[in-house]
Amino acid sequence: MPGFFETNQKAKAPIIGAYIQWAVAKCKDLIGDEVSFIELFCADGYYAMLARHFGATSAVGLDNDQNGYFQKSMLIAERLKISNIRFVKLDVNEMDAMGCFDIVANLGGLYHVANPVEILRKSYSLAKKYLIVQTVVSMANSEPDYFEIPAPGWTWGSRFSRASFDQLIVSLGYDVVDSHFNVLEGNDRPEDRGSVYYLIRVS
Repeated sequence: MPGFFETNQKAKAPIIGAYIQWAVAKCKDLIGDEVSFIELFCADGYYAMLARHFGATSAVGLDNDQNGYFQKSMLIAERLKISNIRFVKLDVNEMDAMGCFDIVANLGGLYHVANPVEILRKSYSLAKKYLIVQTVVSMANSEPDYFEIPAPGWTWGSRFSRASFDQLIVSLGYDVVDSHFNVLEGNDRPEDRGSVYYLIRVS
């Protein structure tokens, strides 16, 4: 999609893609080892398809389709001839019903929900080996205890600062393999421009 979607994807895709490729590789001791992957808040399922391209043997995209992007995911996968991929219309609060996956990617959705800590914990529980997290954080507030609900200027969602989200990850005791921060240049407001990324090893 054009506009801010395209600009923001250019910021997010290199680091998320690298994390997915690294996690898939680390899940394999033998070439034939199977690796399962699920993308939460998947929209059109881009990263679920990318995971298949990078060697995951099966992938699932999960989304509640609130914005209507989900509907084209299967058509895109068919046109790209991507097999062993499915798309499930489901709210992330019900993700427990999906079982477990080697790699769970929680991408671009935590700032849309009112219970991000609960969703993050559920995401970790869903993962057998790796959890990949990306979310928007405020660049208008740098306080380590900042958390606002609903998100500033919205009637829904929530917002952490870069420091407070990192403090949350530390407090949960997660084994962080790598983390990253960059700017979503497609977004105008400083409250929406920060983007944090975490590659987490599940023990």
